[in-house]
Amino acid sequence: MKKILLFLIGSVLFAANLINVDFFEHKKFTDVLFSLDSKFDGKVIKLSNSEFYLKNIKSDKEIYKTFKKEYLKSIEIKPYKEGVKVKIEGENFTTKFDLTPEGYGIRLRIKSTAIDKKNEVKELLAKNPQKSVDYFTYFIMLAILIILAIILWIIRKKAPKLPMKKSELSMGVIIQKPIDAKNKIVLFEFNKRKYLMLIGNTNILLDVFDENMVNVSTPKEFDEFLKINDKVDEIKKYIKNAEELKEFDERI
Repeated sequence: MKKILLFLIGSVLFAANLINVDFFEHKKFTDVLFSLDSKFDGKVIKLSNSEFYLKNIKSDKEIYKTFKKEYLKSIEIKPYKEGVKVKIEGENFTTKFDLTPEGYGIRLRIKSTAIDKKNEVKELLAKNPQKSVDYFTYFIMLAILIILAIILWIIRKKAPKLPMKKSELSMGVIIQKPIDAKNKIVLFEFNKRKYLMLIGNTNILLDVFDENMVNVSTPKEFDEFLKINDKVDEIKKYIKNAEELKEFDERI
């Protein structure tokens, strides 16, 4: 009897308390962030396509939120056994759980399958793994150029009285450096500004520089620039966080 009592007390003491639940609505997906007071060491158990059990989380809250989306109608969160149960009401959606890099939170992403084109790109890259990094970089750079072209077109459309001179416009990749087999850091220029991006497992804009930035044209100058501006440790941190999220996703 004492052993059973000690076991129950221990399970309560070491369970993470649910502090808050936040909802972030986007056009193509919805994120649910579970904030905890300690690192999550439990499990995410799938009960059905729309119900999930987050084990080893202590909470006495019952949360119910409705949505006006085609793929998502409502989300219900309530205490269940030794944790909480999440029930999703909707149709044609996918779910994905990620642990935050520090482990003090869990993110649930709910995405409509009608607008999810990511898997199609992954399947295309999987057919040729040796060139997957180059293809992925190509798609990202192409998307960036298209977005910038659209923005430029909108600016010209809304401000016809203030046309931009052709001499003032410049666009192109200045230099790129592979960090590892899956990640690259790219410096490109648009309209006298330079943009530093990490492309690979995670795609992040690291910094933006004006026209007075030190000229960088060779790999050696690029390496010195990254060291002087303390970008190396920042890049490694982003890569590590992306790998941790990927490993957690593979575990569940």
